[in-house]
Amino acid sequence: MPKPLDVERLRKIEKRIHEIAQEWGFLTTDIQFEIVGAQKMLEGMAYMFPVNFSHWSFGRDYETHRTIYDHTGSGIPYETVWNFTPPVALLVETNPFALNTIIIGHVYGHVDFFLGSKFLKIGRSFSDIADEAYYAAERFREYEVQHGKDEVEKIIDAGLAILWQQHPDIFMEEELDEEVARDRLLTMEREKARPGNDVDSQFKQGGIGDDTLTRKLQYLAQRVPPEPVYDLLGYITRYSPILKPHHRDMLTVMRNQGRSLAPQRKTKLLNEGWASYWHVRFMRRLFEEGLLTAEEHGIFNDFHSGVTRENRVGFNWYSIGLALFEYIEEKYDKGRFGKEYDACEDPVKKAFWDTHAMKGREKIFQVRSCYSDRMAIEEFFTDEFIHQMKLYIWESDVDAKTGETTYYIVEKDPEVIRRMLVRQCTLYGIEPIVVQNANHNRGGNLYLNHLSNDVELDPKRRDGTLVHIFTLWGKPVFLETNVDGKRVVCSFNGKKHEIKPK
Repeated sequence: MPKPLDVERLRKIEKRIHEIAQEWGFLTTDIQFEIVGAQKMLEGMAYMFPVNFSHWSFGRDYETHRTIYDHTGSGIPYETVWNFTPPVALLVETNPFALNTIIIGHVYGHVDFFLGSKFLKIGRSFSDIADEAYYAAERFREYEVQHGKDEVEKIIDAGLAILWQQHPDIFMEEELDEEVARDRLLTMEREKARPGNDVDSQFKQGGIGDDTLTRKLQYLAQRVPPEPVYDLLGYITRYSPILKPHHRDMLTVMRNQGRSLAPQRKTKLLNEGWASYWHVRFMRRLFEEGLLTAEEHGIFNDFHSGVTRENRVGFNWYSIGLALFEYIEEKYDKGRFGKEYDACEDPVKKAFWDTHAMKGREKIFQVRSCYSDRMAIEEFFTDEFIHQMKLYIWESDVDAKTGETTYYIVEKDPEVIRRMLVRQCTLYGIEPIVVQNANHNRGGNLYLNHLSNDVELDPKRRDGTLVHIFTLWGKPVFLETNVDGKRVVCSFNGKKHEIKPK
């Protein structure tokens, strides 16, 4: 039976962590900590926000998490924290005191990352997502009363199916107003056709021929959209010929949630690594100051080692992220960077290289502020770090007699590992698909283009998503993609699927 949580002592610990965070140069703000039961934590996991619109998939996820918890006592996260203004964090009331202390330090790391990362700042700029989710829940319930639950769920199903189809560069703000985009492109073409006034241009044939320019301008004037659009949900919400106002409202809410959460997907490694790096240091400080007991030190060691345990068949964001920041800090403290270090070919000299530069703390704060996961992997996942962390591709065999699992390496080339991780942390499993033509065959049909030349989409999900897009567009939908190594066009016209050669 867990001991009752000492809330007053926890408040004092949180206050001290706040003071230490300010001493260390953290960006801090008031954090709303809520001590909740396991069921409330399960709801937060399933619904993404403290309050959100209702959908069967959220209920499915909740029941899955609850069943695991009810039968095993596990399956819930130690903490949940939302990047709101102010930030909101949940602590489970049955956690041991030392664990909730770890979590408070971990949350302070997350909040500093939220406030300091230029990527997370973008996420907060799209809308006040907490308030929007709260009021959307009320409106969506009213839509169910007015238009029927089946209709509302059908629109939500379709919106969630393409929620993450966004521009891969989160700083790229696509122009969804077709006429504004068209005017910009027409102006650019006219400027490119204008002969230059510089000296070099006097010796060249100036400009583009009148016929060529005319054809380009005519093409742009007729093309819908005037340039490919990555924001599939945004484009359909704006230009679908069949959506009603309440449909557009629902899709706008989902789009805003997706755009707000996307930057967190691109910084998951750094965000979890940063929070883990600092919760370790907060705990050390609290133990040094005598604010936690020897027994609680043992609990801290148990939980921390469990979270950061090596996982050969998966990617442990906590342990790898923590190790990455410690690796960067040591590297820059010892001056293992710059032309002189890079030019050194003596492995022994490099192994003991230490200029006492002491730039590590400055560098990790810079990484927190300016890097995405992809950028960090490209720069800091050196051969040395990959071998140090054994970031290899592993497979396993299970002995049929003993049940013992044996792991073996199938790929350990650092360059191969880096390429794989860079791709994973660029797209996060979301294949880039653009709106190529919204008037295909001059019939208002929607033509989409899967930009990859090698990745093949899962047929079941591909065809199911075409059905969802048809629900929102109301006319045949075409998707150019790859099947069996060849470019094809998959389509759905409301009744049947077809696949034809490109």
